[in-house]
Amino acid sequence: RPVFKTATEQLIECRRVLKYTYTFAYYMHSPANTNNPNMESQKERFEHHQEMLERFTENLSELSEKPLSEMDRTDVINQTRVVDRFMKNVLKYVDEGMEE
Repeated sequence: RPVFKTATEQLIECRRVLKYTYTFAYYMHSPANTNNPNMESQKERFEHHQEMLERFTENLSELSEKPLSEMDRTDVINQTRVVDRFMKNVLKYVDEGMEE
């Protein structure tokens, strides 16, 4: 059962990170940034990363909502790892100034 606890904790953490990415994205679209051509490509990359994190988080959520009898432990473990890795990459991307 620790696998399912880990998956649930990962979902909570990812949703918390996503919550802040929406605020971050909002400020990226502020008027001060609209005339910066470099910022436009950064916004696009950031929104792509955000969308992928949403997708992976949603996949893990769907896996974890299945009845235990239908749940594939290996799928849950693999998806939890993917989500964790991708979330850390999104945070690193933001922390490092969104450079490629």
